[in-house]
Amino acid sequence: MTPGSLPLEIITPEAFAPFGTVIDWGPELEASGRPFHILMRSEAPTGWRLAVLQVTSRVVERVEQHPDTEELFAPVRGASVILVAAPGEQPQGMRAFLLDRPVSVGRGVWHGNLALAKEATILIAENLEVAAERVDLDAPITAALG
Repeated sequence: MTPGSLPLEIITPEAFAPFGTVIDWGPELEASGRPFHILMRSEAPTGWRLAVLQVTSRVVERVEQHPDTEELFAPVRGASVILVAAPGEQPQGMRAFLLDRPVSVGRGVWHGNLALAKEATILIAENLEVAAERVDLDAPITAALG
C-alpha cells in the first residue's frame, strides 16, 4: 500500500490554532513584564503523567483522539512530525506539522506521529487517566516538504 503524502507545514500559533496551542514565549507574554505564566490548568484533581514516546515509523497508519483531555507534545530528540485533524474531520482534514516546538493538542483532535529521522523522542504530558478513540486509516499517511 503506497502512503499518501501531506505537505509538511511549519508550526505557527495561527496555523496550529484549529488543533491546539503552541507553547512559546510570545509577544503578549513578553509585554506583561512578568517572567512566569500559567498557560493551561485543570481545576479537577485528576492527576497527570509524563511519558516519552519513541517514534521510528515514517508513516502513520492509525490516529487517535482524547475527548476528555488536552495532550502536550514536546520534541526531545530527532526530527518528527505531528499529524492533526480537528474533531469530526478525521482523516479528511489531516495536516502535517514539523514538531520543532512544544504544542498542546486540544480535546477531540485526531493526532498521530511519524519520524523524519531514524528515530525521534517526544515528551508527552497528559491526564493520568486518558480515554482514547483510535482509528485505522484506509491508507498510511506520510509527510514531505511541499
